[in-house]
Amino acid sequence: MRIGIDPDLIKSGAAVVVDGQLQELHALTFFELIQFIDKHREGTRFFLEDVEHDKAVYIRPGTNRKQMLKIAQNVGSVKAIGRLLHGYLQDSGADYVLVKPLQGYYKRAKKDADFFKKLTGWEGRTNEDKRDAALLALYGDTSKLRLG
Repeated sequence: MRIGIDPDLIKSGAAVVVDGQLQELHALTFFELIQFIDKHREGTRFFLEDVEHDKAVYIRPGTNRKQMLKIAQNVGSVKAIGRLLHGYLQDSGADYVLVKPLQGYYKRAKKDADFFKKLTGWEGRTNEDKRDAALLALYGDTSKLRLG
């Protein structure tokens, strides 16, 4: 079994993949996610988005200083949750891989629900965090993430 995790401050995305097929999508609080990890630790490889991969907050066109400060604060919050999850996976002896943030072909599926459904066959409701977690679980080895 493979579980993808997209860290977030309020609710992180978590996805379960068995035999290459997406089985479950979740939006979980930090404490729910810890329980989820504990429940599924045996025989599972976790694919955690590497929140440390991008070191900077880049200027986004059309944003003012106040907006950029809010973006930086949000990024910092996500990095904190990601660090805590990384530490927990490491300390608990879980089998895990840190995966750089999605790019190219798969990043499109994170933003575009219809494209995600075509790519994965998933019929249920999704959000960006759930889609990102699913893509990490499905394509979380770096050789596949570099496609597209």
